[in-house]
Amino acid sequence: MEESNAQPARRPGVVTFVAVILYIQAALAAIAAVSLLIWRDDILDFLEREGSPTGGGLLNGTVAGEAITAILLVVVASGLLRGSNGIRLFVAIVQFLTMSLALFILIAHNSGGYVYRAVFSLFVGVFVLWVLYGNDESDKFFAANESGERRQRISTIYGPADP
Repeated sequence: MEESNAQPARRPGVVTFVAVILYIQAALAAIAAVSLLIWRDDILDFLEREGSPTGGGLLNGTVAGEAITAILLVVVASGLLRGSNGIRLFVAIVQFLTMSLALFILIAHNSGGYVYRAVFSLFVGVFVLWVLYGNDESDKFFAANESGERRQRISTIYGPADP
């Protein structure tokens, strides 16, 4: 029987930081969904008084979108904390798309608040990509958890190697 004295890879603080921010964002999205539901009639009355073409259907879609966003953010944050490489790749793809859109906005709408929002999005994207792929601690953490998940799945399917 082989015993491994290797310590599990510690989760880097920056990965925890990103996950905590995602949990906070999920809580805010859930609060927004609940708030929209609670004050739905007041919001619709206000929009009608202002002459907005926005109706109940769009508001219902917004509530559903906020709720789905909250759930997805919790799943992504939990996956990052577990060291899931699939979630890591998903976040990288989303950040790449966000950064591409930010570059487009910088080129197409290069004035006012659009520029600040685009530059902020670029900085956040670079930071998140650095957290997930740019430092050795993160690479070790995600690699250790990937091999640990495989070992756990294999032992669950086939049973322990030694009786």
